[in-house]
Amino acid sequence: MKTYLDCIPCFIRQSLEATRMVTMDEAVHTQVMKEVLRYLQTLSFDNPPPVASKKVHAIVRKITKCHDPYKNVKKQSNIMAEKLYPQLKEMIRTSNDSLLTAIKLAIVGNAIDFGSVMRFNVNTMINDSLKKRIINTAYPRFKKVLNDAKTILYLADNAGEIFFDKLLLEEFAPRNKEITYVVKANPILNDATITDAKKAGIDSLAKVISADAGHTESSPGILLTTVSKEFLEHFNHDDLVIAKGQGNYESLNNVKREIFFLLLVKCPLVAQDMDAKVGDLIFRVQK
Repeated sequence: MKTYLDCIPCFIRQSLEATRMVTMDEAVHTQVMKEVLRYLQTLSFDNPPPVASKKVHAIVRKITKCHDPYKNVKKQSNIMAEKLYPQLKEMIRTSNDSLLTAIKLAIVGNAIDFGSVMRFNVNTMINDSLKKRIINTAYPRFKKVLNDAKTILYLADNAGEIFFDKLLLEEFAPRNKEITYVVKANPILNDATITDAKKAGIDSLAKVISADAGHTESSPGILLTTVSKEFLEHFNHDDLVIAKGQGNYESLNNVKREIFFLLLVKCPLVAQDMDAKVGDLIFRVQK
């Protein structure tokens, strides 16, 4: 997905929000804004939005001298999601289709996102999830591929959300699949890192790797130009690839391989690209 003019206000908002998480010094805010605006004048609209977001947040970290502006946000998201986990587990246990319910809840977990201008009430979405229809469902195809698959590559998105991912990974466990769970090597927005994955106990269900291991800056989404050889080997050869969230959709929707995208639409531009509406639960297969 390419970058649009309407992405620019979002980059500016993100950079100011992240800076204010670190300091209330307006001189620092001004310095960040000036540097971000200088960069945005050179922006290539042919690249997906995560390319620009990676650079914008690198500017924030450099000027504020803070390695992880979203550290407290991620911590609180993990605490909230961990408290919700038993309730979510019970919803799956008592449902008519545990796999489909786990998929819906994994998508609902994508509401925990501080990179988007749209913010959703997670508790409300949980309560509505069982009666809400998934848009462009890929469920029949997913069940077939899952049944035949020996290896699964699961591309994570945000901290907190990873507890919702865990519910779906636990549905895979009895099927004896080899699962690789992919996070970011470095802090970027509220995206999950290996520390977050271990906090949720994901490492007891899957091998956890960083998509961009060996790099000092990460992006929201997966940029195939900056991934590790280990990740690329899994991406090219694993039987089933699941990608969570808008960032992964933005960066991978034009890649020529089958990917199952699970996300909550939070951006009008993503909605337009997917022929959907903001607030839709999306489960789509790309071939």
